Order: sequence, then C-alpha cells, then structure tokens
Amino acid sequence: MAERLETSSILWQEQAEFEARKNRDLRFQHGSGPSNIFILDISSSIGDEGVRQMKEAFTTIIDEYSKHPDIDENVAVIICGRETKFLRYFSNQYEDIKSCLDDIEFGGPSPLTAAFLLSHGGLNNDASNICWMANFHFHQRLILISDGRPTDFTIISADDTPVMETDEAKRHLLQTAIIIGRVHPIFCVPIGSNPNLRILEFISGHSKGGKLVRYQDAMQLGKCSYNLRAASVMLQTMKNDCHDKERVVASLALHFPYTAFTEKDKEDIFEMCTRKTLFCSYVEQKVESGEETDLFKERNPIMPCLGSRVRRGRDWKWDNQDNRGPGTVIGHHIKDGWLHVEWDTSAISSYRYGYSRAELNKYDVRVCHEPRILENEMIATGCLVTRGTDWEWDDQDGGAGNIGSVISVHSTGIVIVRWRNGFISQYRFGCHGKFDLTICDPFSEESIEYLKEQERNAALNYPNGDQASFSEGDALGLPSNRPAISEKAQSVDTLNKPILHVVKGKYFKNSEGVDKITPENRRGRPMNQWFWKDDKGKWNPYSIEMNDRINECYKRDPKSTVVVTVQDQSYRVVMSKSLHINLSTKEESEVILVKNGANP
Repeated sequence: MAERLETSSILWQEQAEFEARKNRDLRFQHGSGPSNIFILDISSSIGDEGVRQMKEAFTTIIDEYSKHPDIDENVAVIICGRETKFLRYFSNQYEDIKSCLDDIEFGGPSPLTAAFLLSHGGLNNDASNICWMANFHFHQRLILISDGRPTDFTIISADDTPVMETDEAKRHLLQTAIIIGRVHPIFCVPIGSNPNLRILEFISGHSKGGKLVRYQDAMQLGKCSYNLRAASVMLQTMKNDCHDKERVVASLALHFPYTAFTEKDKEDIFEMCTRKTLFCSYVEQKVESGEETDLFKERNPIMPCLGSRVRRGRDWKWDNQDNRGPGTVIGHHIKDGWLHVEWDTSAISSYRYGYSRAELNKYDVRVCHEPRILENEMIATGCLVTRGTDWEWDDQDGGAGNIGSVISVHSTGIVIVRWRNGFISQYRFGCHGKFDLTICDPFSEESIEYLKEQERNAALNYPNGDQASFSEGDALGLPSNRPAISEKAQSVDTLNKPILHVVKGKYFKNSEGVDKITPENRRGRPMNQWFWKDDKGKWNPYSIEMNDRINECYKRDPKSTVVVTVQDQSYRVVMSKSLHINLSTKEESEVILVKNGANP
C-alpha cells in the first residue's frame, strides 16, 4: 500500500509539473487579476441534485466575475471523476469557461486527493501570478465544489461505491489540503443530498483565509475580490485595524459614493479589514511577526543600494521568477554575495551579486534605470517619493526636494523609504489619514537622473561596467512578458545618453508650458489623440509627449493607468473608466480617445 501511494503521488506531481508548463505557455490568455482554481467534483456520489447545485454555483460565480472586468479574474478548472484533469487552463474568457461543463459525463470515483495534487500545476512554477490589489496580497485561491466524500486516488475505477470511500482516502485528502492551505485560501462549497460537512469544514478552516460557503451564497463568493479591493482602500486610509464597523461603513460611503454595497458586502468588507494579516505579503508577515530578517538592511557598500531598480543579469538561472520585468533591491543578504529583490509582480527572492563563498563573480541581476509604473496601487515598492504635505521629520530626507526610493509598503498605510543620503525609515502614506510623502512623476527629469545615478554607481562594481542594457521601450513601460532583453554590454559613458526627449517647460513652471498646443510643438493631430474635459465642458488635447505616453500604455493594456502632467499638475489617466484624476486634489474629469484625426 505504501509503495502504491508513493508511486501515485509521484505520478500526479509529475502531471502537475506538465500542467504548469501548459499554463505558462498560455500566459497570453491569462487575466491580470486574482487567480482561481476550481476543483469540480463530477463523481457519481454527488447525484443528480449535486450536479444541479454544482452547475448553479459554478455559473453564478463566473457570472459575478464577468460583471467586474476591471478586476480581471483569472480562472482555471479541474474536474474530478472518471477523469481527473485540467478542463480549462487559466484565462479570463468567462463565457467559454461557463460552457466547459456542457459535454461532461458525470460519474465515477472521487479521487479528490489527486485533484489537489494536480492543482499544483496552477499554483507553482510560475503557472500563475500572485496578485496585488492596492496593498492586499492575493495568493491563488482554490474553490472546491464537492460532497467531500473522497475515494482512493491510487485506484482507477469507473464506480464510486461506499466501500471505496475509506478513512485512509480521507486522511490523504486532509494531509494534502493542509499543505496547500498553509499559503492558499480554500473555499469549499458543499453539494449533494448528503455532503460530508466535517471534511469540508476542516479543509477550508485549516487554509489561510478560506471558508465554507453554501451553494446558495455562490454570488457572494464571486464578489470576494471586488469586496477585498474595497477593504484594501479602507485599510489605506483609516486608523488602526478598522475594528469599528460603523466607521468602516461610513468610510465606504465616502470613498465609493456611487457603489451600492449590500449589507452582506459590508459585513464581508468589515471582516476582511479585521483579518488583514491574511493578505499580508511575505515581507509584512516577517516584519509583523517580529521574525529576524535581513530585509531593509544595507550591509555591503559594494552592492547596489536599497531601492535600486534591477533586471535579470548575465548569470540569471531562475526561469521566469521575474516575469521578465524589473524589480527593486530591498535588502542585502546576511550571506555574502546575495541580495533580496522584490519584483514588480510582488514576488520576493534572493539572488547572487558578486563574490560568495560558493561562487565567484556571479551576477543574477543588474541595475537598470527603469522606473516603477503603478497600475492599480496607490503606492508600491520601487516608487520614487519626496516629502509630502504632512511631513514632520526635519531633514531625514536630506532636505526638501530630495528623492527617496520606497522599499516596502504595509497595508497599514506605512511605507519604508531609503533616501539618497542613505537614511532609511518608516513614513505615513494613508496611515491615520496622513501623507508624509508625495509620489514623483516617474518620467520627470529629476526621477530619471536619480535612477541613472544609481545605475552609474552600481556599474563601478559590475564586471566591465555592464549595467545598462535595456531599451527605451522598457523605460516607457512596454509589455513585461516580451522576450528577454539583450545582455550586450555597454560602457558607462553610454549612460549619459538620455532615454527620453525632455521638452522644456514640461517638468518645471515657466511662462510657456508644453500642454498648450502650438504650431511649434505639433505638426498636425496624430491618428490617436486623447482629450480631457475641463470644468467648463471644453475638450482639450493632451500635449504630444503626454499623448504618446498614454498611447504607449493603451497599446500595452487598454485597462492600464498612466501618470501624465497637464498645466503643471500630475494626473493619473484611468483608461478603463475614461477618467483622469488629479493626484493632489483627487478631482476627476472625463477623457476620451479620438481616432483618425476626428474631433471629440
């Protein structure tokens, strides 16, 4: 029996590795939001009533996902019955996902342990991304719709008899689910005329953030990410841990005046606020638990300083951990020759940089001057900041106007910043409603020079000065899942060449701002021109440079956001909502894309 168990486990683990490769190969169809793996029990034990309930719950959840395209849920489906397999790989094609059960033949055993082992094909090896929403950290979640009556996953049979439902099969299922649940929330939806609620409650209760959900409440489960996003905003702006329900409800009305939350939504959001530690990042878990860590410590002057922006380097051997995008140095490892990097996907790991006891001159990463571009976050690791309106910390930053790099963001509204003078400390960004910091325009002349200075300093200790090898497209925030960039060496002198054309009057106040369109700065309207509406109802075109920037991001992702400057003010353009938002006053106004040179 032990040998058969080990053999079966190895076979399913190997199958999971194969499925992980398939999911990676299909990343082009993935949603950008939280990832969900449905495990659907299609065995004979659920009966006709269970089939009806399962279809109802499944389609209700998917329908709810489709109502919130801005969240862009990522969905994969595993079935468990006569066959146990991935029925759908990760995607956001909700109509196709809903129809996947149309031609399924129900019946057979319930090898639920095999289904959980197979789910590693969607959880590990970069098969899907951990998602950030504001400052909430979303691990991939599992949704089990089943009667909770597992059979021996080492036996292949067309029947599902009571004899096959053994205590041994239950024990294997619980052991497997507990391991997965240490990191991933597992939601269990009981179905059938006689579900084993004890098993399902144990599985969900021993997972991080999971719960038991009646099939009649499937719609509320489908709102999970939607409500989590609202809860994350509450934690950004409210004091303490949001344990006052009346204040949470009042704050919801203030921050989401046009959203009608049901009473159940409000209860869920309040519960999420009080259990915020479930959505902490790896960094926050280490810090809040008081565990000894070498994160945020600058130990070695030869290594890149904390806050430096990096990409994979000449000796990279870590597959797709970086998602082929940039990251930020957040600590020097206690072991020589290693540093900690948080990638823009929020994944954190350690990499070789220079000399270690085991290896000589291995460089997994190199410093670049690619800025951090925000998407749905208020602030993120890698952002550049200066002192803000509520600053009260003397000259910790080295003086007014000096730039620092964010090296950690906490869901409590506290961020850690490393200033140019080397000073590292915590500051408020939403905590108690105070903002010690202001986010810099990532494309301003000062920001670009600050990042290039970090790159030049790092080049002094990098072999052959090989630090600069990314294109202008990288700086503009073009797709991060493109093929790996060239690693061809450049000299330090090459760094002096600007990566962006900076138009006089764009970044500093003067009498002639480039936001005013004149014959000198435009030869004619482009094919795709963006306009913004002022308080008098007049449509105004963005400047050439701002229009190009918006179009680059729109080409990359029509649902993305981008920071622009209009009349010496910074705005975030939210393309999916056709709005731009003043980053200082929070005032909103409409934007529109006009094609083919027409008028708005």
